[in-house]
Amino acid sequence: MSTERQEKIRFLLQEHGNLTVTELAQHFGVSEMTIRRDLKALANLGLVQREHGRARYPQISHDARFITRLGEAEREKTSIGRLAADMVTEGEAIILDAGTTTLAMAQSLNKSCVVFTNSLPIANVLSLNEEINVLVAGGLVRGSTNALVGPMTRVCLEGFNAKKLFLAATGVSIERGLSTDNLLELDVKKAMLSTADEVILLAHSEKFGKVYHHTFTHWNKVDTIVTDSGLPQEIHQELENMGVKVLTAQI
Repeated sequence: MSTERQEKIRFLLQEHGNLTVTELAQHFGVSEMTIRRDLKALANLGLVQREHGRARYPQISHDARFITRLGEAEREKTSIGRLAADMVTEGEAIILDAGTTTLAMAQSLNKSCVVFTNSLPIANVLSLNEEINVLVAGGLVRGSTNALVGPMTRVCLEGFNAKKLFLAATGVSIERGLSTDNLLELDVKKAMLSTADEVILLAHSEKFGKVYHHTFTHWNKVDTIVTDSGLPQEIHQELENMGVKVLTAQI
């Protein structure tokens, strides 16, 4: 319930700009202390700005690309994240790739499991849940994505046996596969793909048709895609024809 309330708080702040703790408590019918805890959790992720007695939707600088991307297709990502979190089985070892949609999944994940991630925001979210054992990769922090990348990150993945990989991509194309704009991320994603039994791509429909500099895998390596209802039916059919299971999250 707290995760859902926090998502709704973000939507309200995005709509109104800023609201007081009292206003939020009255809106949700909970105590002001509960709202303060929610705001603290959101502020730790950089998703809201806390002020005395109120909260504000963050003012985005041109360099804060990751925070900007959190607001893109936000409802779709939240729905995709919930559906993906339901795919995790108790006790499983999984990998969560760095990305805003995988972050939405982490916010909904409430099962006992082992999670390996190269995302600092995801590690921060999951560390609040005592039922989840979080393993964080080492490496170079890429500021625009808050992801750990590079040779050290790739080495950290060696020997880790994951049941499922929940994968992110910057570009998604039927013809060109999955792509990224960063060579350091490409190597990490390839290492993730090599250690997981099952690969699940999380991608909202707006990413389809976009191709970036480096393709890191093709559809023959993807078992399932979790997306939203904006995906055109012809693309849905093409994916299934290639053997990729398509799951559609309802908003």
